[in-house]
Amino acid sequence: MLKRVGLFVAVAMLAAGPAAAQDAQAVLQAAAETMGVDDMMSIRYSGDGWVGAAGQNFAPAEDWPRFELAEYTRTIDFETESSTEEMVIRQGNYPARGGGGAPIAGDRIRNWMVRGEYAWNGEIDRVVPRPQDAERRRLEIYLTPQGFLKGAMAADDVIAVERNEYGGRVTVVSFVALDKYRINGTITGDNIVQRVQTWMPSPVVGDMYYETVYTNYQDVGGGMMFPMNWHQHQDFDDGAHEPNVSGGDHTFQLSTIDSVEVNVADAALDVPDAARNAMVPPLRVVAEEVAEGVWLMAGGSHHSVAVEFEDEVAVIEAPLNEARSLAVMDEIRRRIPGKEIRWVVTTHHHWDHLGGMRAYVHEGATVVTHQGNFPYYQEVLRARPWLLEPDRFSLFPPEEWSEGYIFETLREKYILGDTTRLVEIHHVQGLAHAAGMLIAYLPNEKILVQADLFTPPGPGGSLPASPNASARTLYGNVQRLGLDVETIVPIHGVPGPWSQFAEWVEAAQ
Repeated sequence: MLKRVGLFVAVAMLAAGPAAAQDAQAVLQAAAETMGVDDMMSIRYSGDGWVGAAGQNFAPAEDWPRFELAEYTRTIDFETESSTEEMVIRQGNYPARGGGGAPIAGDRIRNWMVRGEYAWNGEIDRVVPRPQDAERRRLEIYLTPQGFLKGAMAADDVIAVERNEYGGRVTVVSFVALDKYRINGTITGDNIVQRVQTWMPSPVVGDMYYETVYTNYQDVGGGMMFPMNWHQHQDFDDGAHEPNVSGGDHTFQLSTIDSVEVNVADAALDVPDAARNAMVPPLRVVAEEVAEGVWLMAGGSHHSVAVEFEDEVAVIEAPLNEARSLAVMDEIRRRIPGKEIRWVVTTHHHWDHLGGMRAYVHEGATVVTHQGNFPYYQEVLRARPWLLEPDRFSLFPPEEWSEGYIFETLREKYILGDTTRLVEIHHVQGLAHAAGMLIAYLPNEKILVQADLFTPPGPGGSLPASPNASARTLYGNVQRLGLDVETIVPIHGVPGPWSQFAEWVEAAQ
């Protein structure tokens, strides 16, 4: 018996009326014959197009930044739930805004693999286990047109309704995959899969809408119809509203299909021992007191900084997800007992730096952010479905958020302070990485806290040959503001001396 979450039970109940009485399997079988899926055990297709970086737009109202997909090959073995996704990514003609904020130099190669519950990346001759990605990669097999048909035909809970879509009468067939993901596929009167949609959990937006639209079907041999164009959305663009608060949604496009092979010999993957034995890395918070009352909460890829005041605590950055933020809060209470977390400063709106904000708001913290982020942050905190991976904010929503009491915004400067210390929050001007980027400066300690603009090399490490645009912009803003910095405390990496950074940038000018 497949498990379902509440929202999807409701969907199934609604669909179980008279319209669902039609034979869904007959519709699926007709599509399988048209698309050559009946005898298809595996498939490999190649093409080119572009890929978008979800959650990394320059400003919240803009689309996800795009990069050229110079080469793309996907190999799927349906019986073993194996998938190999190989791609070559380069900057191309797309503007370098958001994402890394600087043009990609040369090619970036991705090799992403999954077989059932095991996932890994291939990096030259090295296997990098990715157990945390296995469920999503496995699910994405069922979001391809062929994978959808095979999954739906094998499901014992498949249902169907008819409706008008894209100007024609279609049948929408639905089933639950991997015990919790409802997948809907639109099948046209010509017996082709036109669209596949589902929802995936996101620590920022909750149950995130995820769909791919398949168009321009052509006969690729033996009467098998295959879509020549694939277009994917992750999350919604609310451009129909003014102002446009959330613009990111386009994530993937195959504009050209170069080849399609069926029943390829090497589609089923063997799981490397490194991937088979890997576990999801344990969550660690390692506290380092970088100055009296100032704690770097490290231990992972993204850090937070806790600043102690006389009666309360401010936290700079709430990255990744709720679990990370709850662990950081526990460590703060251990290091700074008896003082409530009163403020959370978010440097910018990128999802990897925003995923834990809801945990602090649930705790009662006031959010300090740039005024340009305010409408988007309000939307992130609005009531929308959080059923796939519910967080505390969705289960026990605080009253204050809806009344607008939890934000403090700035345009250029904001100060947190008491008799103990000051924390200056400054807007970074002229940055291509993210609009509304903030840095924090502690004048008494001469500490600068920044995210994504520069990562000190750490002990034994060396600086790159030349500073990138973000590092130059950081240096220019510190000079413009007249900040007397001795130590850089990064959200990624380890603290380092400002003097080393300044000499590096100045030498390149």
